[in-house]
Amino acid sequence: MIPETVRIPDQPVVEAEPLKNLVSEGHVVALFTDDELCEYYLIKVTHPLSSSTKVTKDQWGAVIPQNTEVFTGLYYDKVGENRYSLIRSPYAIVPAASILYICAQIDSSKDTIKVPEYLHTSILECMNMSKDAR
Repeated sequence: MIPETVRIPDQPVVEAEPLKNLVSEGHVVALFTDDELCEYYLIKVTHPLSSSTKVTKDQWGAVIPQNTEVFTGLYYDKVGENRYSLIRSPYAIVPAASILYICAQIDSSKDTIKVPEYLHTSILECMNMSKDAR
């Protein structure tokens, strides 16, 4: 005999909020990359979520297709073990879909930041979970 599953009609279905909707100006976010020399990129978001109205190429050479949701920001350069320095120009345009992790614990008002080991590990875990889901 198979027990009957009881459905509770008033119980709300909780869905995860997409990361892109949680990102604000000033946040540091980790991005997916296919760069074999780097596990992930960090960027400081300087402009809110928008949609590209035409095919766009940023000054880093990234080509963004029309109607892609994007953020604009500044990359960080890895300068040591989990230490990064803000690259003040050029600005980067990145697809919202490339966001891997929001680093809300990092103070983006400083030009040099340190990613604590626990945060680095969390980013890598998210990266691995995302790869497994693909």
